Order: sequence, then structure tokens, then C-alpha cells
Amino acid sequence: MSSYPVYEYSMNDVARAGQRLKDIIAWDDYDDEVRRVFAIANSWRDSHVLPMKSIRLSIAHRMRHMKLSGDVVARAKRMSSIRGKLRRHPGKLDQMQDLGGCRAIMDDINCVNAMVAECLQRMPHEVQNHKSYVDNAKSDGYRSHHLIFKFEGDGDRAVYRGRRVELQIRTKLQHSWATAVEVVGQTRLEELKSGKGSAEWLRFFRLMSDEFSFQEGCELDRVAPDRRLLVSTQN
Repeated sequence: MSSYPVYEYSMNDVARAGQRLKDIIAWDDYDDEVRRVFAIANSWRDSHVLPMKSIRLSIAHRMRHMKLSGDVVARAKRMSSIRGKLRRHPGKLDQMQDLGGCRAIMDDINCVNAMVAECLQRMPHEVQNHKSYVDNAKSDGYRSHHLIFKFEGDGDRAVYRGRRVELQIRTKLQHSWATAVEVVGQTRLEELKSGKGSAEWLRFFRLMSDEFSFQEGCELDRVAPDRRLLVSTQN
């Protein structure tokens, strides 16, 4: 049998734990009930580790086989991030699709396109959802492909069947943008990733996203409206 953790609670337990995790929990509140909540949430998250690592290995194998340049990493979602997302977005812990996440950081946009096509056509796991934020960037300038896989396991991995894992595919330039937004947000104690905080910084990152898109040859007619201020400097 696999040495990875298998979830041991009911889905009703997960849903209830998710509702409790939305609350502010002070140190004085850490009683048996709160410890059980975190035990349930951690167990559910940890049961996504094997599917996540399996998909990471599949992506790395395909990158080598196709001779694509880039790196692929995997990480389970931090509990602080889980709690923050539950507060920001309506939803339940048992419905969260990125408890296990992989990220393919490709050298250029051609490698991104090739990797996306490969994942959509030849992965052994079902693609439940695919969103492209590359040509159609989010309003804050965020660019990446997001694919949600439904894990298919056989043998001793059958117990993980149905676990959902998110794969993000982006260029190194797009990744540097996302990293900068996160670092500046943490430094300023602002949720820039969620579009909250300094209007000047938010506008700066929108414009930089457009500049990076221009450099990588993505379509400029689908990005932020004030891109014209930036594009005009190129002419």
C-alpha cells in the first residue's frame, strides 16, 4: 500500500470543518473541538499529496519527452492560504480544487502553448476545467493557464481517485510578475493578489503585465484598457 496519507473522515466532516476555519480562532479557543477541525482539514488536504506528486511527475516526463524548456514544481496549499480563500470566496473546503497544486514554469510562450495542448490531449487524468488567463488576462493583469485534473488511480492508488489537482502553466516572465505582486503585497501588508490595496501599485502591475505580454507576442487587444499609455511609448 502507499505510504501517503488516506483521508479518514466523512465529507460532511470536511464541510463542517471548512465552515469553522472561516472564523477567527484565538489561542484561547484551542480546545478539543478546534483541534479536531484542524485534524480533519489537514487530513483532507494531505490526501491530495500523492495525486499532486503523480501529476507533477507526469508533467515533468512530458516536458523531457517533448524537449520543452522549463521547470515543474508541486506544493500542497498552506493552511493559512486555505483559510484566507474560504473567507474571500463563497465555497466549501470539500469543493476547493487547489489543495494540491502544480506549476509548470516554461521558458517562453511557445513552450506554454505546447504544454497546454499536451495536457488537454494526452494526460491520463480527466481535465475538469481549463481557464486561460494569458490572452484574456484577469483585470489585475494576472496571466496563466489553469487546468483542474481529476485524478485517476489504479491498484493501491484507487483510494485517491477523484482528488482534484490544479496545474498552472505560465512563462518565466509571467511567473516573475506574479511573484512580484505577492512580495510587494506582503511587504505593504496589502492583498494585491486579490485586487486590494494601493491603486498606484495595482495600476503599475496591470501596465507591467501588458508590457510583458507585448514582449512575448500575446494579443494586446484583450488586456487592460490603459495599455495604450504603455504601447504608445513603443512607437
